[in-house]
Amino acid sequence: MDIATALASIVSLLSNFKSERKSQEKDSYDDFLLWLSDKRHKELVDEINLNYKLELGIKSLLKNNHDEVIGKLKTLESSMLAVSAHISGLKEISEALAPNKGLSDQAFSIIKQLHESGGSFFIEIFMGGGTVYGIMDPKTSLSSIHIDEPQFIKEDLNQLVNLELLLLENNKKGDRVFRFTRSAKKLVEAS
Repeated sequence: MDIATALASIVSLLSNFKSERKSQEKDSYDDFLLWLSDKRHKELVDEINLNYKLELGIKSLLKNNHDEVIGKLKTLESSMLAVSAHISGLKEISEALAPNKGLSDQAFSIIKQLHESGGSFFIEIFMGGGTVYGIMDPKTSLSSIHIDEPQFIKEDLNQLVNLELLLLENNKKGDRVFRFTRSAKKLVEAS
């Protein structure tokens, strides 16, 4: 089973398992494997039993109470929808399942501009007339990120940071520095 299929299957089945057992505060790993067997997912049970790290991950997740597990699964769902909204072929599916849940065009444009510049980071600089998002990487010529909707920039930057498409740091002056990530590169290249 490939990684994407395995992850989707496990996450989906964990969600179903937890939904069916709402009254249980904590479910055990053995309860989950028994449930999988009862639902005729023998191949997945075998794969889980052969992968110690996968076993540990499932055990760790199942130690949480029902609401915590469902909350983590909803966070994963939101992240998947946000990212898939800019991948050709998945965009239409994401929009059909959850309209307006993906990255905004501006958020995607920010990482795309940074990727195309060859830079690895930009700095948020407050000036008298507004805010500039300057690409300050020594490898590139000085340029800035073009912002179409300044009223939503905070929301877009927060979403990019939460999805780990940008990493947030502060420089010595206290300015916010946003660093490009491998995940962002992969997303831009996949779209």
